[in-house]
Amino acid sequence: MVSYLIVENIYMKIEIEQYITKHYYELLKIARKYTDNDDWSYELLHEVILQLYDKKEINVKLQDKDMKYYIVRCLMVNWTLPSSPFYKKHKREMKMNELNEAIHITEVETETDHHRFLDIMEQEFQDQSWFNKLIFEKYLTLGSLKKVAINTTISLPSIARYVKETKTIVKLNTFKRYNNE
Repeated sequence: MVSYLIVENIYMKIEIEQYITKHYYELLKIARKYTDNDDWSYELLHEVILQLYDKKEINVKLQDKDMKYYIVRCLMVNWTLPSSPFYKKHKREMKMNELNEAIHITEVETETDHHRFLDIMEQEFQDQSWFNKLIFEKYLTLGSLKKVAINTTISLPSIARYVKETKTIVKLNTFKRYNNE
């Protein structure tokens, strides 16, 4: 019984090989259609051909129409399903590479935008009056409004108003410039 299966399997491989040889360019065109003319169409078709050769049994009547349907179905499954051998071997890696590139580009853009934002904010702070800058710097250094009031002998409500005013102006002007540039 084992020898019968081996002989039948060899016969099936010969018919598959003949069909693929005869219709290779048609199958390649179908693979291109599934991959939207992606460079992976050759890989996809060749992966499916290898899978067909590796199969022990193919439960398809070996007529041209049935064989074409079977191969097209294999192409579709391999291209779309994450559990397929082609997807596991190639597409997952391709998606990871694309994801890594996107993350890197985003990091570079974000870092550039962050530096640009900080530069604008620093310029806006430098454009403030000397008194507002002095009070705000003391506030940043000392860490509380009360400590600034004690240090400068200016009333706490006045210190709070100067700090709030400086924050608001710098913030508004920074966002305006950042969004307009």
